[in-house]
Amino acid sequence: MTTGDVSEYNKRGADYALAGDYNQALAEFSLAIHNHPQEASSYYNRALVYRSLNEYEQALKDIQRVIELQPTYGQAYYQRGIIYYLQHNNRRALYDFSMAVALNVQDVQALVGRGLVYNVMEEYEQAILNLDRALTLDEHNAGRLGAYASRGQAYAALERLSEAIADFQRALAFKPQDVVLLNRLGAACTDSGHPEHALEYYQKALELQPGTAFTYNNRGEAYRLLERYQESIEDFDQALALDDSLATVYYNRGLSYDGLQATQRALADYTLALALNPTFTAVYHDRAAIYIRLKHYQEAADDYSRILSYDPGNVMARFSRGTMYIYLSQPGQAIEDLNRAIELRPDFACAYTNRGEAYLYLRDLKQAARDCRHSWNLDGSHADHGWMAQWVDMCSLRPDAAVPERLERIATAEPAAYAAYICRGVAHFLEQRHTLALQELEYALALDLDRWDAHFWKGMISASLGKDEEALSSLERAVALNIPSILLAPLHWLQQEHADFYAKHAMPFLNRA
Repeated sequence: MTTGDVSEYNKRGADYALAGDYNQALAEFSLAIHNHPQEASSYYNRALVYRSLNEYEQALKDIQRVIELQPTYGQAYYQRGIIYYLQHNNRRALYDFSMAVALNVQDVQALVGRGLVYNVMEEYEQAILNLDRALTLDEHNAGRLGAYASRGQAYAALERLSEAIADFQRALAFKPQDVVLLNRLGAACTDSGHPEHALEYYQKALELQPGTAFTYNNRGEAYRLLERYQESIEDFDQALALDDSLATVYYNRGLSYDGLQATQRALADYTLALALNPTFTAVYHDRAAIYIRLKHYQEAADDYSRILSYDPGNVMARFSRGTMYIYLSQPGQAIEDLNRAIELRPDFACAYTNRGEAYLYLRDLKQAARDCRHSWNLDGSHADHGWMAQWVDMCSLRPDAAVPERLERIATAEPAAYAAYICRGVAHFLEQRHTLALQELEYALALDLDRWDAHFWKGMISASLGKDEEALSSLERAVALNIPSILLAPLHWLQQEHADFYAKHAMPFLNRA
């Protein structure tokens, strides 16, 4: 058979393939191979048809034969790279794209292919280098092959969001009706802190494909971040009507209900999300946060335990469960978790503060003082840390003249925080400015009625002013809120100046402790 006859088979096969008649195309290419088994192009053409039919192993066999017959056939390496990419065999795909580039340093499609694989492998800087090179060689062809879209993904993964947005916009010039690309552009806008800019892209995507659940979800998330909760819930409802198996959508709708303070609906959605995906650890964190607000501390601790069962090295879950154990009056277990959190993150100031509190419940004032001071040294930006260190010190030593100034300085770390008001209130109290002291404590109580600090010190000041009933009420409230008994030690200050109150009321508290 002549070369011309083989060309006729290949031409007819190509025509059939373009028409979508893959069986006839395979028949023509197979005849060409049968009659001229040394012609590499026939194997190559048949491999393309097998690839279109998702018969990847057959395609790989044909391409291997192409390379055996013609080792410098760069397109064969490129096509085999595509097949390996589709099979998620990234290392082999990368090798073949690199071979194609080695054979032709200006092979734009192989450079784009290599960029694709580097993205999948999360080697984003390498992806950008290859895509830059492809775009420099032939911007139009590289753009048509998706170089801008792929480079935008790499930029987005590196949180270089302004560059990602610019690339996605360039990519849209080549594929203005690409719904996935519109969603990626919307997501980049949202992640850059401008969800309002994302809405137009999601709207366009929905106009092109109204039945796309992930677009409704993404637009719902943009609405949620804009605190347009009702609109976000409507979009999440639409997404779930299209596909009720999407755990992420239930989670996002739960966040919207949480934003509306519809607590039970939020809990229901979080639970549905976890039923669909029990390993979705972010949901446990948010469900635990609701349980904490409801004072369901055991349920919160259980959720943190579930996170740790999937991710034992999760520092925040370890810290949070330790904190729950404090609320559950289990200081020993709290210390175990907080010890582990500190092992994992030795500079975790809050873990030292909370471990100090656990030691207070165990009446280990020395270790509590050590932890609280270390916390304040690690992070002087949180008034809580400095305040607790000072209170612990005041339990063993009567404050000197330098303490009010120190408390005022601690308060400057977070002037509007609960602990800052306490610091200023106690500083005024120590300086005998009782009216100002009570005013600061009332500000603290307005922020949080369920913390024992303000109640205790209000009781101390009221007792100093001879307001015994108010003092007793405040101290009872502090005890009811489970103040560590060792922190009641400043009541001893009342022994000299207010002996009657001390004997009648303070001593019973101290004896009970």
